[in-house]
Amino acid sequence: MKKVLFIFFLFLTLSVQGQGLDSLRREALSGKLGEYFGAIIQEPLVVQASEADFMIEAASDSLVRQFVAQWIYEHYLESPLMGAESVAIHVFDEWFLPGKVKMANDIDLLNARIFADFNRMSLIGEKAPGLAMEALDGSFVELYTGSDKGGRYRVLYFYDTDCAKCRIETILLRNMLNTESFPIEFYAVYAGDNRSSWETYVKEKLTVDESGMKVAHLWDPTLESDFQRKYGVIQTPRLFLIGPDGTILGRGLDTKALSGLLHSLFDQVELTYGSKESEELFDNVFALEDKPTKDDVAYLADYINVNTLERGDTVMFRQLTGDLMYYLASRTGEGIKEGLSELLDNQILSRNDIWKSQDDSLKIIGYAEILSDMLSRAVPGTVVPDLKLPGVLVTGKKTKEGSFRLKKLRGHDNVIMFYTVGCPVCDAEKAAARNLVQEDPKAKVLMVNVDSIVENDPVLADQLFRSFDLTSLPFIMRTDKKGHILRRYISLQ
Repeated sequence: MKKVLFIFFLFLTLSVQGQGLDSLRREALSGKLGEYFGAIIQEPLVVQASEADFMIEAASDSLVRQFVAQWIYEHYLESPLMGAESVAIHVFDEWFLPGKVKMANDIDLLNARIFADFNRMSLIGEKAPGLAMEALDGSFVELYTGSDKGGRYRVLYFYDTDCAKCRIETILLRNMLNTESFPIEFYAVYAGDNRSSWETYVKEKLTVDESGMKVAHLWDPTLESDFQRKYGVIQTPRLFLIGPDGTILGRGLDTKALSGLLHSLFDQVELTYGSKESEELFDNVFALEDKPTKDDVAYLADYINVNTLERGDTVMFRQLTGDLMYYLASRTGEGIKEGLSELLDNQILSRNDIWKSQDDSLKIIGYAEILSDMLSRAVPGTVVPDLKLPGVLVTGKKTKEGSFRLKKLRGHDNVIMFYTVGCPVCDAEKAAARNLVQEDPKAKVLMVNVDSIVENDPVLADQLFRSFDLTSLPFIMRTDKKGHILRRYISLQ
């Protein structure tokens, strides 16, 4: 599913090559670049960085390439999207720093180098750089060093007592922390060197209720910790949210954005899954593929994970992942079903740190366990259940009715089809099966009428339903001559 989006915009860069870049062409190219990168804004930042490389590489004319690279760099540098500056730094490192593309002037290049050097260590997804600082009480505090075990969400707030913007942000932050109880650790780092001013500021403007929250006031007047470069504290205020594992989840935050992230992490919101809107959304996503594969589902699940959970938005992760589970459960096809199996294993049943409320148990976990049980039956790589079933065995030469052991069909390509009477899809698959054996004389197709077994042999029917996922018919699988299951949930059309 990972595709290059809107590749046709390439024609614009080609159309201006060798023609120069007057103001009209610059305006047109700028508009198309804005449209292009606006269209991929929901893609993971690593994908956006790759697309940036693609667009720059596509421009062989030096003036066009310089314009495109500069536009992309400034676009991500000024973007309100949290973490977008990582793409700007990528473009600088890949194109401007090695001299593949020249910046407009040396001052711009110097500023870009300073920005990259002061921000590359504190990008979203990076491990928080280590700090060793003195606390207000004179003790020594280490963060994200070898001796610091972490374990809770942490907020790092860099400020200065002489900063007007800091005074406003400090009041908002203090009020938020004092009125909303989050199980976090709060580290307020004074960026200056006036102890008296610091003590007064903390007492008058930054007193935080420490019940249920660890609070530490830190400073480093000698700058030995190198906090300015490590966390990009070129100016204040600077506000970060860091996960229990030390991964930076939010940077460049204000109090409102921080509050939203913390609520998404700690609030237990009751969600509704499988809406018509979510169904239409996933229909559009999977419409890009003729037959979605397991990898397509995995890519979408990973995309959701990267853009929600890894950014600290647990609620949106639950909503989208739950919607995806409900959607896949209602669809058929090999890729869909095998992808659903992996989704259940990787994003739901193994994540009791995320799905932990009573609402989750009712709407997600219980349903996921039922689906997982059905998907655990007759898994590829295992031997087909040793059942003897009534059916019709079709080969290229003849059709035989009787009872057949599934393990002993002994064809080099065995197709086992469970169907129900009156099902148009089943009829179409049966016709495709007959075409298959005509084209391949070594193939064998066993057609099993589930309705007949249910009506005539309840005991065998019970064994059948315990052995296979027959929640949706037709159910078609392939086995080899030794009875090993090769594929399931397939279509012969």
